[in-house]
Amino acid sequence: MKQARSYQSLSLLAASALFVALLGGCASTDSVTRAQATADSALSKANEASASASAAKADAAQASQKADQAKTSAAAAESTAAEAKATADAAKAEVDRLAEKIDRMFKKTMQK
Repeated sequence: MKQARSYQSLSLLAASALFVALLGGCASTDSVTRAQATADSALSKANEASASASAAKADAAQASQKADQAKTSAAAAESTAAEAKATADAAKAEVDRLAEKIDRMFKKTMQK
């Protein structure tokens, strides 16, 4: 990405130099100064855009890392929930088994 920006900057400077060369003796000092100012301004804006792109890339990498952490946390939570459900199911099965045993004992007591 930096190479493309450098290439753009060099192309802009080369175009400015060619423009100045074409003007040659016809150009006044003021025209050359304005052309150089325009080239400098364009180079400055290109550098600012490059810096903004780098910052955005860093922000995107950080967001991706946070998303990966969230995904890992979600998977751990899902696993914990599955374990809790299995424990609850086992407890319910035990309660059902004990309730049935109590019912049988009660029936035997009532028959006597």
